[in-house]
Amino acid sequence: MFLKKIHKKIYNFFSSFSIRLRLSLIFVAIFGVTTILFNTFVFKMMIDNLQQDFDDALFNYAVDVSEGVEIGVKGDLNFPPLRLDHGKILPFPLGTALIQVRHSSGAVLARVGNFGEFNPPYKKDFERIWGGEEATYRTIEHISNIPSAEADSYRLISFPLDNAAKPQLLLQIAVPMTLLETQISKRLTLLEFGIPIVLLIATFGGLFLSARALAPLKRMIDITQNIKASELSARVPVPNAKDEIQKLALTLNAMLDRIQQAFQSQERFVADASHQLLTPLTIMRQELELLQKTEKRDVDLFIRSSLQEVDNLANIVQEMLLLARADAGIGALNLQELSMDELIFDALSRCEKIANAKSIKLKLNIINESNEDRKMVLGDNDLLENLIFNIVENAIKYSPNNEVVSITLTYKNETSELMVEDNGPGIPDDQLPFIFERFSRGSNMEARVKGFGLGLAIAQKIAILHNAKLSAENHLGNGARFIFEIKNI
Repeated sequence: MFLKKIHKKIYNFFSSFSIRLRLSLIFVAIFGVTTILFNTFVFKMMIDNLQQDFDDALFNYAVDVSEGVEIGVKGDLNFPPLRLDHGKILPFPLGTALIQVRHSSGAVLARVGNFGEFNPPYKKDFERIWGGEEATYRTIEHISNIPSAEADSYRLISFPLDNAAKPQLLLQIAVPMTLLETQISKRLTLLEFGIPIVLLIATFGGLFLSARALAPLKRMIDITQNIKASELSARVPVPNAKDEIQKLALTLNAMLDRIQQAFQSQERFVADASHQLLTPLTIMRQELELLQKTEKRDVDLFIRSSLQEVDNLANIVQEMLLLARADAGIGALNLQELSMDELIFDALSRCEKIANAKSIKLKLNIINESNEDRKMVLGDNDLLENLIFNIVENAIKYSPNNEVVSITLTYKNETSELMVEDNGPGIPDDQLPFIFERFSRGSNMEARVKGFGLGLAIAQKIAILHNAKLSAENHLGNGARFIFEIKNI
């Protein structure tokens, strides 16, 4: 729980930074960790190489010194004074080297240099050499007992003098690691100062590069902040680089296109709706004024006329509410498993009165192309029934009297298809692309056909809401054909 709180605080703290700063910090963090790890690895490899070179030089020196030690034929030891060779250049000062010969019993047989109280260890060195090692090395760091020590640490080599299977004599040489310590110290100082400078440069470089990279985003923000409802034609600039920023710019422009179209559609809708609502209100006002002026008042006639206009107003409002519900999206749907034939029967029962008024026959055909008896669809019962009612009602309105409106339901394996055909005048080619727009009237018979131009717009909106397809076309001969296709479940 405590760690979670700490993590949340850190997250909230960094979330308050700008994207530019966060990108720079992430870049510096990744670059810094990588740089430190790489330099640590290189530094360790360098120390190992320097140590190996130092040990190789110390080994060669031990070989040279061992050649000056004489061992008699009978095993007696003859140690002439050990001398130092000053003619060679080695990574340690020869004048301060401490040299001694030691027996396996621990006795020191010969010694050169001021050892003071320094007593080099030897037991484990004998064991390792008896185990087969050519020589042993160790670093002596506690050298306070060496008089006039020249370095913080000494390197000790133990080298066998006799060639027995189990050597009894060791040549031990301890030399100061002054040069090695100096080289390590210089390189460490270089890293201690170099890495922070590199990270500082990387920080400013990251801030500069992130600012350049995010400059198009800043321009997009500035432009979108200035876009108003009255200036929806403005668009954000699209960079030439084919990257995520270009995709974002194209996405924003596409969204602005949709918003502009939606605003324009709403403006047309409001204007058309106002006109449609104003017409019956104007008629009612004129009739009421006429009723007020008329001496012989036929009240029943005026009441019937007013009621008719009220019905027209109610129908407009009802269709607009249905359209608003469709505009509300999928969240407004009451989805359930439905049968298309039942929906058609319910819609046709509502259309019978309209069809009988024009002596039009409604002919229903059901064709099953699937392997099952009946397919089900997923949708909103009221909305789908309204869609079917609207396209059938539209066919009845534009059909001449005493004609037939054909309704064909085809069950397919993947979809259910409803086709409604009438024998009316058809849809003019220039009006066909706009047949599903709000307040659009698809024929020059507009003056003789009652309606408000909302039915097909509502039907198309319902179809889109159900991921279905509603299309219109003219069939051979006279008349229009509407095809509604929805996926089965």
